[in-house]
Amino acid sequence: MSKTVWITGASSGIGREFARRYARLGFRLILTARRTDRLEALAAELTAKHSTFCRILPADLEQESECARLCEALTDERIDIFINNAGFGVCGGILETEEAREEEMIQVNVAAMARLFRAVVRKMNAQGSGTILNVASSAGLLPGGPYMAGYYASKAYVVSMTRG
Repeated sequence: MSKTVWITGASSGIGREFARRYARLGFRLILTARRTDRLEALAAELTAKHSTFCRILPADLEQESECARLCEALTDERIDIFINNAGFGVCGGILETEEAREEEMIQVNVAAMARLFRAVVRKMNAQGSGTILNVASSAGLLPGGPYMAGYYASKAYVVSMTRG
């Protein structure tokens, strides 16, 4: 039986590249992102190129209920590798950025990351094994920049939680 990797933020960027890499290696994939159309296109690509099994679980990780729904949907799945990658940045001075958009970023980059991380740690502990990659940024290792202080702070949380 092939191993399973679950990737959040799988519809673009680093997440999409992780999916392509693990498909080449023969893993089963669980792909999560907000945009169903992009997940379907990626799954079709990976199935055509590598005969990869792709389970698509679209979700808006800004919503706590969506995180809970994902965890419930994966109750019976074995997850060998979890790539906790979903996230985004808001750019601009604190007086210029929309407060609501900053809050959305915190919900995805911090709250959802932590919820899914805890849930998968419990799952892997029960399984007896597993690997987790919480995707942060070098921004999480540096003092906040003047136009992305909230993003730097959110990634510092990811770094600190992962180290802990």
